[in-house]
Amino acid sequence: MIFLQFRLWLGFIVAMLLHLILGWAWSIGGGIAVGLYRAEHAWIVGGIATGLSWAAFVIHAFIVAPEPTQRLMDIMGALFGGIPSGLVPVATILVGIIVGSSGGAFGAAFRPLIMRLFQS
Repeated sequence: MIFLQFRLWLGFIVAMLLHLILGWAWSIGGGIAVGLYRAEHAWIVGGIATGLSWAAFVIHAFIVAPEPTQRLMDIMGALFGGIPSGLVPVATILVGIIVGSSGGAFGAAFRPLIMRLFQS
């Protein structure tokens, strides 16, 4: 099962820490960590790991401040062409999945180079 794999949790923790410390754009590092650890299906696992970390942030926002978060979702939905506010968190998580998948593919592509550098 994919949820029992070390690399999923590695990507989740790295993405979450980088997101908290450096900002959302750095959460791509979770996918890169997955790809560097193991290249097989890294884009899928990187996408799931980073998507789960972004989902955790969305859930946290609704738990900590439900009313302001809902108002924010209403405003964001209106700004994006009047989409329902319930789709804004889904779109947010999809962006996280895309970021993580890109990072996983990047990490898997550079894994042979990194392995060659550290073996020399």
